[in-house]
This record gives sequence, structure tokens and C-alpha cells, in this order.
Amino acid sequence: MNKFLSEEWIKAYAELWNGNEKLRKELRDFSANILYYIEGQRDKAVELKVEKSEVVKAGLASSDEYDFELWANVQNWKKLASGEMGPRAAMLTKRLKFKGSMITAMKYMSAFEESLRMMSKVETSWDI
Repeated sequence: MNKFLSEEWIKAYAELWNGNEKLRKELRDFSANILYYIEGQRDKAVELKVEKSEVVKAGLASSDEYDFELWANVQNWKKLASGEMGPRAAMLTKRLKFKGSMITAMKYMSAFEESLRMMSKVETSWDI
């Protein structure tokens, strides 16, 4: 079991991402550096580097330049991962904060939702 948004957790998540055919197909033209963190803990953030739908790097944040940043408090991340709260509702109600191109996010909204639902498939310890 991996601590949520730890280096081990993001690496397990990256494996699921690369094995998800629906996600890979929908993101075939998508490349970005994505930062994930718990609200107030940006110094403990993790990243995914995606090139043409494939995660080519996953681990602790190593840059200050990201195309997208996603952050929320632990309770809201847990609700997103469990499916109790949907990604669109989370973004509209600001329970999931987002920084980056909204145009790109809307273009890939189905894949974005799939990627957040996929979080529930990582064995996760929520003791943060």
C-alpha cells in the first residue's frame, strides 16, 4: 500500500496510466508535465511527464515549470479517487484546484475524468 501522492504512489499510478488503453487512445496527441499535490503541501508534490499519451517520467517534483497543476485537500482527493465526487463537479466547485490551459483541459475532459477515476485503482494509504 502506497501513501497517497508519494513517489511510490505516483509510479504505481503511472503504470496504470500506461496500461489504460482508453486513456492512451484519447491522449494520443497529448504531451504535458503535470504536477499533483495536497493543498498546502506543494513542497511534497509529485509529477508525471506525458509524451504522446505515455508517461515517460513519474516521481517527486523536479521542476518549477508545469503545464498543469492539480491540488486539493486530502478529503477531496479521496472523494475524487473513490468516485464519490466527479471531476467536473470538483473543478466547478473549486474542490479540485487546477492551473493550466482550460482549453486543453476541456479538449481532453473525458481522458482527464478517466485519469482521476483511475486513482482508485492504486492501493492507497490515506494516512497523510
